[in-house]
Amino acid sequence: MVAMKKNTEIKIFKSSHDLFQFAAKDFEKRAQDAGNDKEIFSVVLSGGNTPKELFDILTRYKETIPWQKIQFFFSDERYVPANDTKSNYHMAYEHLFSKLSINPKNIYPIPTEFNDPNEAARVYEQTIRDAFHLKNNSTPQFDLVYLGLGDNAHTASLWPFSDVVKRYVENPADHSDQLVAALFVSETNAYRITLTPNALNNGKNIIFLVTGVDKATAVWEVLQGPSDPNQFPAQLIHCQSGKTIWYLDQMAASKINMKDDQ
Repeated sequence: MVAMKKNTEIKIFKSSHDLFQFAAKDFEKRAQDAGNDKEIFSVVLSGGNTPKELFDILTRYKETIPWQKIQFFFSDERYVPANDTKSNYHMAYEHLFSKLSINPKNIYPIPTEFNDPNEAARVYEQTIRDAFHLKNNSTPQFDLVYLGLGDNAHTASLWPFSDVVKRYVENPADHSDQLVAALFVSETNAYRITLTPNALNNGKNIIFLVTGVDKATAVWEVLQGPSDPNQFPAQLIHCQSGKTIWYLDQMAASKINMKDDQ
């Protein structure tokens, strides 16, 4: 484990398989430790294809992880029906939820049935507040937040130069109580719903899971490139109270300088 910035750690694995095997064991320990200390362990799942192997491995831990004590939320969602193959919820259901004994009431998918994606964002924000029994504009503290990284340095659905990202770069204090936002991504010609930097950064720990040589440039841009969160939105993400941890396979880490003392 190598410290890159304050409260930021990087661990590099020989292969993506090794990465996900380690991540699964790490999740098991975190869930067990949390289960000993509290009734509920709140987890934010990342979307995209990267976590599929992690989910598949986690299904082997049916007996050792206290699944009934875990609440599952989502970092973001494509605005498609829940049964669409592009849906992050659908992927998590197929590879994780359907194979384990999890209370459906502890799974909180992002709604996509509203005509207006902004209404869906408002509803999901209220869902999160209700799940955490929050009053007023308090910010929830997820126990663990998983995130991925796109080859354009986006994370969750915080897209480069999007209105959501611009608002947080230019006037972060004005949006400090917003948890969920909707946005239209012109590159994909589709709407998305995303947790905001405010919601993500308040998590107790954040873990990025990044694999593949196609992500190597984005990894360097976020970790060691010039500060430009409008262009590299993942630069907005840094855990406020715990650690921001990056699990990288060797290909994803191929462009970073581990001797760079930032």
